Amino acid sequence: MRILMIQHSAADSLASANSVIDALGHEIVAVRVDRQQPIPVSVECDAMIMLGGPFPLTAPHRPAWIAEEQDLIRKYVESDRRILGICLGAQILASALGATVQRNQQPELGWHEIRRTSRASSLANHGLPDQMTVFHWHQDTFDIPSGADRLYESSGCRNQAFSIDDRIFGLQFHLEADARTIRTFLAISTHRKLLGNGVQNKAEIMAEIPQYLPEQINHLRAFLSLLLPQQEANQKG
Repeated sequence: MRILMIQHSAADSLASANSVIDALGHEIVAVRVDRQQPIPVSVECDAMIMLGGPFPLTAPHRPAWIAEEQDLIRKYVESDRRILGICLGAQILASALGATVQRNQQPELGWHEIRRTSRASSLANHGLPDQMTVFHWHQDTFDIPSGADRLYESSGCRNQAFSIDDRIFGLQFHLEADARTIRTFLAISTHRKLLGNGVQNKAEIMAEIPQYLPEQINHLRAFLSLLLPQQEANQKG
């Protein structure tokens, strides 16, 4: 399986997902927006992953590539491809499908529990638990697109994940994050200065890595093995 990966910033990489996808035997076709690489105009891969980044859709002016990425997303949707959007990628996905992206009631930074709200997606149901503590780094949120199922919520953010037809997924949280991702966010992201009930400080975030990160990686591995199964790669080979 060939997977198009759109990376918007150097800090927001595939991280833990890179080794999982490699172990499943898939080929990653990378497009680096942060390196001025153009968004493709046609569907050339079997699946698509859009990562996070520091480009809020709630800002008054958007980079031109956001509209181009939204157009490509719609083409992948219409072509029955599998799609995963993470954080900003999920917001771009939701907006491409007609939903609104807006400022959340509070920022969420650090380790927070999310709870399942629907069992409509068998992939999420079999690959992810009803409750899990995962890494967050956002102050915006998406509405749920028409026809999608809301999968998870947290105490500070009502819409944490959605799915469509069990093949299109938007995740507000960073299930792909590894320790390097977290340290990078803490070092360079302007979000680190935000305040609120959903914001952990650096010491709290770092202290909880040993407790929550290994479990999060296990959840990522289980989910991706269902969304991007190895047997499909073998069939296409």
